[in-house]
Amino acid sequence: MRKTILVLALVATAVAAGSAGARRSATFTYSTDPSFPPMEYVGSSGAIKGFDIDMASALAKTFGATAKPLKTAFPGLIPALSAKKCVAVISGIFVTADRLKQAGAASYMETHRVFIVRAGNPKHVTGPNSSLKGLNVVVQAGTKYEVYLKALQKKVSFHLQSYPGDNDAAAQIILGRADVQLTQDTSFAFQAKAHPGKIQLAYTFVAKDIFGVYFRKGDPIGAQVRAGLAKLKANGTLTRLAAKYKIPLKDLK
Repeated sequence: MRKTILVLALVATAVAAGSAGARRSATFTYSTDPSFPPMEYVGSSGAIKGFDIDMASALAKTFGATAKPLKTAFPGLIPALSAKKCVAVISGIFVTADRLKQAGAASYMETHRVFIVRAGNPKHVTGPNSSLKGLNVVVQAGTKYEVYLKALQKKVSFHLQSYPGDNDAAAQIILGRADVQLTQDTSFAFQAKAHPGKIQLAYTFVAKDIFGVYFRKGDPIGAQVRAGLAKLKANGTLTRLAAKYKIPLKDLK
């Protein structure tokens, strides 16, 4: 009898250890386009880094997993999620009505769109109005920014050029090859620090945008993501990361 009890105890211990090991080795794979600093970008070592990357790691730990970024072009983020190549999308991506038809989402940051120009605002850009007429405007391809600017072109005549990444578009302003870039206040904070005295804000849009983590509808990971984000907000992790990457703290209201 003692032998039977001992064997059962050893089996139970092994099963428990195996389950714990499985939890520890669980992988939280998420798609991201590392071309939107400081949210996500490729560092000098070739590794993907940024606010979202650090947040994803902290988020995964709240439910006993390890985060793994899957480099994906921005237009392919939601399709990758739908195709089950990942369990989430974390990539400085807006929560929008059309995307919510395809997936669930949990918000974590409020931001504002901005027009970035060269220091001194030599073209006197004042907003999404006639001050853009005839100017060279740049934007990241496949984004809501691009959709907005294409619609605005029907009201104001300007030249629009799209680039694979936000960083690529910003470079055109810094190098003096373009006049205006439409991006986010988070991106401006990063670029202004990296290129002091080269650029400035010309206009900040009043309306707020919301960054969110996307997941498949009905997937239990959605509840874990929501609970995890709430925990990261409550314990100050998101605030610390915002300070680290020079993101306006007001964006984390």
